[in-house]
Amino acid sequence: MGNIAIHRANELPSDARRVVERVLGRVLESDEEVSIMAFSPHDAPTGEARQTLARQLEDRITRTVESARHVSDDEQEAAIDDAVSHVRANPK
Repeated sequence: MGNIAIHRANELPSDARRVVERVLGRVLESDEEVSIMAFSPHDAPTGEARQTLARQLEDRITRTVESARHVSDDEQEAAIDDAVSHVRANPK
């Protein structure tokens, strides 16, 4: 994904860190993560298209919740931690 960059603040080059701090208006903590996304703007859907997309999103969320209902909170947290560790260890 060439449009998304995620870095730990302590890993940013000093000039990049200063720019991010200037944009945010505050100093970054070393353990914070900085996410940068670039994308082309587009008009939001309106009317029936918007309603259809909202229903599709709600249906998808409901299916996801139902499929994970049997998984304990601890198992969910562990899965998220594993996924984050994997992404950090395998940057694109």
